[in-house]
Amino acid sequence: MHELNELDHQLTLAINGSDSLFWDNVMYTVTDTFSWTAVIVALLVIIFKNNTWKEALMVYITIGLLIFVADRICSGLVKPMVERWRPTQDPQLMYLVDVVRNYRGGRFGFFSGHACNTMCMAMFLSWLFRSWKVTLTLFFWSFTTTFTRLYLGVHYLGDVCVGFLVGAILGGLFYWVMERFIHPCVGLKHYISEQFTATGYMKDDMDTFMTVIFFNYICVIIFAMTLGME
Repeated sequence: MHELNELDHQLTLAINGSDSLFWDNVMYTVTDTFSWTAVIVALLVIIFKNNTWKEALMVYITIGLLIFVADRICSGLVKPMVERWRPTQDPQLMYLVDVVRNYRGGRFGFFSGHACNTMCMAMFLSWLFRSWKVTLTLFFWSFTTTFTRLYLGVHYLGDVCVGFLVGAILGGLFYWVMERFIHPCVGLKHYISEQFTATGYMKDDMDTFMTVIFFNYICVIIFAMTLGME
């Protein structure tokens, strides 16, 4: 276990930080949930547009419960129970870690809430939309958002890996529960069409959702360049 912990420390330090103010700004911005507001709004609109109000409400409730449960398991249960220091708070590493804008996070970091929350959403929405292009985009979003936590030094690689695993399990589990609950109430949709995904979401809306995600990345890069010129 000691050897594994040392390897985790070394890999984390190898990933952490850079000498680039531009990338510091990008990572600091991407890690902020507020920077993804446009994507969240687009998601809510697309779900409402492609479902009856009862179905949309059920999806909203399930997503809300999913995020709540994931957060409580991570921040409310595991972190205070395990009490593993974040790299930026660890007495052994805190002076070796590159810190951006004096951001160090809370005391404990096992396991990563960002990794868990983004992965549970990526997994849940992948099952909900059933579009391979959206699935790849969502997993790209989850990985890049979580990478910022390693770059900023507020999580070890092990924190992130466990967060991904827990998030994937929760996302799949909550979709399975929702699907079984919706079936007797409003019926499951199984579309075979070039205009819709297998679960009845318009492919044009899927393209729009992906466009919003990647446009958001462009906005973050422009914002980071602006900060770099100040």
